[in-house]
Amino acid sequence: MGNTLRGAFGHVLHDNHRDVYDNMFKVESAESIPNPFVISAPYPAGGEYRAGALLDFCITLFGTACEFEPIVINAVESMSRGALADTKMIDCTTIYSREWSDAGAEFIPYCDKLTVKFISPAMILVQKQVAAQIDFAMFVDRILARISSIIDKYGENEFVIPYSLVASKPFVKAEYDLQAVKLQTSGQPVSGIVGSVRYFGDVTRYLPYIDICSQLHIGKKTTRSCGEFSFEI
Repeated sequence: MGNTLRGAFGHVLHDNHRDVYDNMFKVESAESIPNPFVISAPYPAGGEYRAGALLDFCITLFGTACEFEPIVINAVESMSRGALADTKMIDCTTIYSREWSDAGAEFIPYCDKLTVKFISPAMILVQKQVAAQIDFAMFVDRILARISSIIDKYGENEFVIPYSLVASKPFVKAEYDLQAVKLQTSGQPVSGIVGSVRYFGDVTRYLPYIDICSQLHIGKKTTRSCGEFSFEI
């Protein structure tokens, strides 16, 4: 479903707002550039949607892409074509988030138990293969890389990471309840992992970054609704 939504959304922008499309879909660049949005859709998809069925989904904009909000809303309202023909937008809600900052992170209460749940397939690659297990060091590295790539490209300032968070990661044990998945949607192969990981150790200082990345998603194909996760402490 994520591929279908992305395709319908992209076609409307391409046909009616080419300048916005070129800013949001980085498809013609040789450089690996993240797109300034993600799509959240139900996983696993509901299969065939019959008359009267409801589909809830979310498009999240980042940084400078937020200025395209009115055009994005208009595009979403015009997505009833192709694979989404015979559908009708019945409600559209805009939710505003705050400007992110890790100021005051040193005052967060101590936390040594963290559960991360991968809601949709997370394509976290190691030597071009999807990781079957994600220890805390890998999780943090991918989170910081994801945040920095978004902020450096679409934010107003550079992303500065405290040295200790990179060089002196704590020893954290992990218990895995993960499942590898492979599926084909709209001609796009998707491989990843879903399920949960429980981390045990001092994760306190990393919580603000985990929080913001839960909105940015993690791994590959995030505009196809991959890499969405939630967390509990």
